[in-house]
Amino acid sequence: MKIAIIKLSALGDIVHASVAIQFIRKHIANAHISWFCDTRFEQIARLLAGVDEVVALPLKDKKFLKTFGILRQKQGQFDIIIDLQGLLKSALVSRSLGKNIFGFDRFSTKEGLASIFYTHKYSCNYDKNIILRNLELCSFALNFSFDEKEILTKEPCFLKNSRIPDKNSRIPSDESRIPNKNSRIPSDESRIPNKNSRIPNKKILIAPFASESSKCYAHFASVIKGAKEFAQCFLVAGSEPERKKATKLASSGATLLAPLDLAQILEFMDTCDLIIGNDSGITHLAWAQNYATITLFGNRSGARNAFATPKNLIIQATPKHEIDAFHIDKSDFCINDIDPAQIIAKAKGLCDA
Repeated sequence: MKIAIIKLSALGDIVHASVAIQFIRKHIANAHISWFCDTRFEQIARLLAGVDEVVALPLKDKKFLKTFGILRQKQGQFDIIIDLQGLLKSALVSRSLGKNIFGFDRFSTKEGLASIFYTHKYSCNYDKNIILRNLELCSFALNFSFDEKEILTKEPCFLKNSRIPDKNSRIPSDESRIPNKNSRIPSDESRIPNKNSRIPNKKILIAPFASESSKCYAHFASVIKGAKEFAQCFLVAGSEPERKKATKLASSGATLLAPLDLAQILEFMDTCDLIIGNDSGITHLAWAQNYATITLFGNRSGARNAFATPKNLIIQATPKHEIDAFHIDKSDFCINDIDPAQIIAKAKGLCDA
């Protein structure tokens, strides 16, 4: 059976949908799975465990003729098409591939008009946990059942120690090589404490940035100062503006990592005891890999956008108004009401576990 999965963007969305691949593989062992995404997310999609083919579409770059050419080559090749995105653009992509399309009904997705392009429509509360939503749609399309408890025993969703060789790939130098537990840590710092220094043996990676300012916690400096009593803290940052902010934050006692691609970040996570971050792709990626996490939420629902486990904790601030997943109040910065002491205490508990 040839299955097309449509999940165009963004990083967090791809991570949330990654669990579904394992369940498809479990129930349809001979499935050939093709993953359709935007070109910007091709690298992370190629690290998805269990995916046979990644089809990258330059939609964000508005290269529509090129996108149409790619889709035309794939037209009619799939037995089942599943649109996990639920947007008009993803529905149009799905429709261009074939007619046997499964998606959410018009009351179950943000852009309800997308449902007119689906052959089979699934009803699911939009406020429901996003990982369960993805799994339910796939189980509806492929006629299998699952138990939520199976998520607790999932395998890592992404491949480690992988490289995606393309013209934009960054080749790791000796200074930025990913460490094992005993090797030198890649950093923008000129001096790294050696193994004989009196430093904590636990490692915490902090992902302090997110796609929107209202999702970013402003008190990570206090968290770092409190956590450095029992752990070394490291910061990951991508864009130049993020790196400037991270450099200032590092003065609180953390080490700013050298620029890393997603494959390298996965490898670095493997050396850490805990990842702390906002509702962002990096934090969700750590969850998908079964690493211990603390994810901070403010104006969005942690119950909807993350899946809590004994080692994957959610700290939810109290929003100004009741959260409406269809209409997020981006002026609500209640995430900053979270007490740093609460994060530090939970971090110590996970590091000591």
